[in-house]
Amino acid sequence: MPTKKYKTSGIITRLVLFMLTANFSCQMQQKQNINSVKPPLTTAPVKYIYLSFDDGPLNGSENIDSVILGERLKISVFLVGEHAEKSKQLGTYYKLYEQNPFVEVYNHSYTHANNKYELFYSNPENVLADIQKNEQLLNLRYKIVRLPGRNIWRVGGRKRDDETSGSTAADLLEKNEYKIYGWDIEWQHHTSDGTPVQSVAEMVKEIETRLENGNTFTQGHIIILLHDEMFQKKWEESELKHLIDTMRLHQNYEFEHIRFYPDK
Repeated sequence: MPTKKYKTSGIITRLVLFMLTANFSCQMQQKQNINSVKPPLTTAPVKYIYLSFDDGPLNGSENIDSVILGERLKISVFLVGEHAEKSKQLGTYYKLYEQNPFVEVYNHSYTHANNKYELFYSNPENVLADIQKNEQLLNLRYKIVRLPGRNIWRVGGRKRDDETSGSTAADLLEKNEYKIYGWDIEWQHHTSDGTPVQSVAEMVKEIETRLENGNTFTQGHIIILLHDEMFQKKWEESELKHLIDTMRLHQNYEFEHIRFYPDK
């Protein structure tokens, strides 16, 4: 009989321990389920952001390349062939862009009009030749152009001009199967040292407002113009990284290459 009592007591003890353990496991599972609950995804329509950088390769291109690799973000760069040939260092910056899987390289002319825009656009055939020279020199894969000194568009049969000079040249390029992209908003910079004029907060606010109001060339899509010389700080301190991180707080913002900008 004492043996039976001992066995019965042992069984009861084990049952109690089992129930306590099961209850604890259930509580832990509930806690894990609560901690693993993710906030609901936004149902807002996707807005497409196209960050585009002009005039490279220049000092600052290497920092842009570093930021983009770190952030794993798609950007578009419009390059000037004459700059790539100017020095060994700038040629190296061009190669960084070319080898970066998140960067697509497009055409910003060979000479950048030598900054004499009225003279440059007075001869549309020379503009076409300048664009073609840059295309061959940099081995550009896409017939995508931004004209130097002009916010002109020729995309999918739609057009917009900001100056009288340049329109005829743009029409000629379009006939030769080039797409020409301007921009919706520019992050301006001081010509003396390249530092940005608007703060990151001001830029983000303007981007949000334009996308909300549909005040862009194509609704739901915004092309932002920046220049390589603006970003001569190391990437950890860069206004560019700050801008990207802030915009990524919007779950419905998606960064894309200009090649995928809608034709219609």
